[in-house]
Amino acid sequence: MEISGLMAGLISTGIIWLILMIISVIAVSKRTDLDKNQRQKWMIIVAILPFLGLLIYVITNFSKAKKLLWLGIAGAVLSVAATVFFVYNRKHEDVSQKEGVKMTAQQLFDAFKADENAANLLYLDKAIELSGEILAVNTNQDGQVVVDIKTNDPFVVINCTFKTDPGALTVGQNITFKGFCRGYIPDANVVINDGILVK
Repeated sequence: MEISGLMAGLISTGIIWLILMIISVIAVSKRTDLDKNQRQKWMIIVAILPFLGLLIYVITNFSKAKKLLWLGIAGAVLSVAATVFFVYNRKHEDVSQKEGVKMTAQQLFDAFKADENAANLLYLDKAIELSGEILAVNTNQDGQVVVDIKTNDPFVVINCTFKTDPGALTVGQNITFKGFCRGYIPDANVVINDGILVK
């Protein structure tokens, strides 16, 4: 099963913080200056609230928890670094080598409008081969051609960004575009990136 760069980063973050939580619970359990009830209370707080619980514990027990403070900072840095690494080093797929889900712009919009969560499961980060009428043609800050494909809602379009220059495109033209679906912005657009002109 393929996972996105962001999901890989989140999984790494979860693993890092699980390790940190286990270390924190062990550190609390070994404290001899606290009675059994106090140790159990802090162990539960740290285990149930791995982020907030650890912060509260460090603040209220600073003299005894300096090492955990540094471990927490290291964990946060590692989490950010892992997420950045996986997001920016994710293998860039070539949509031309993918079999796209064939559908109209209206069908894609209707799917997201009816049930965004279900549509995400079906289409998010998948290759979509979309057909529809061009409503607008623009160029983004990276110099890529971006077309808005019409839906029956005047306030919502399918926003399609081309990976390479598709040549001359005009408003009102019917095209078939293949790219990777990146999600739905309610009452604005469905975003498809890294695309090519099929016809």
